[in-house]
Amino acid sequence: MITLTDKEQLLYSSIEEGMDSPGCGWLHELDPFNNCHTCAGVLGALISKGLVHSYQDEDAPDCYWVTLVEQA
Repeated sequence: MITLTDKEQLLYSSIEEGMDSPGCGWLHELDPFNNCHTCAGVLGALISKGLVHSYQDEDAPDCYWVTLVEQA
C-alpha cells in the first residue's frame, strides 16, 4: 500500500479528476497549488512512487502532460 502526503493526495486527486477526461491533463491546468515549484516537487514524488507519468511537450517545453498509471 502506497501512503501519500496531503499535498501528494491533492495533486493525485486533481489528476484523477482530469482536465477534459479523467486521469490526464496538462499539469499547469491541474495544479491545485497555483505554484509551479511546489507542483513540480509533488509531481516528482508521485512519479517516484510509480503513480503518475509525465511527458514534456516537444512544441511547448514548459508544458507537461500527466497521466495516472494504471494500477493492477
